[in-house]
Amino acid sequence: MVRVLAVTVLVMFLSACATAVSTGYGQGGQMADGRSYSEAYGDNQISAAVNTALVQDSLIKASDIRVSTRDGVVTLDGRVASIEQARRAASLAASVSGVKRVINRLAIVQ
Repeated sequence: MVRVLAVTVLVMFLSACATAVSTGYGQGGQMADGRSYSEAYGDNQISAAVNTALVQDSLIKASDIRVSTRDGVVTLDGRVASIEQARRAASLAASVSGVKRVINRLAIVQ
């Protein structure tokens, strides 16, 4: 009886471990887009830092700019009032640690 109970507990424990490993819980799993959790986290940190830089700049209306990051490449989408603001937004994004490149898709609207 004790042996059956011990084997049952062992099987339950190993099943839980297999589920955790196969789902990526606690170690290098992947997001739906193929990035690892740590890569996605790093990209989210970069996007947050770029957004912070844009919000803190008094010359740019950051609420009209969307920031996305993939593999350290930042994409800026949205609208700004001038080419100078578009260039400034790209420059601020490029100054953030971890940014490899900036794709500036900002439209100029007056």
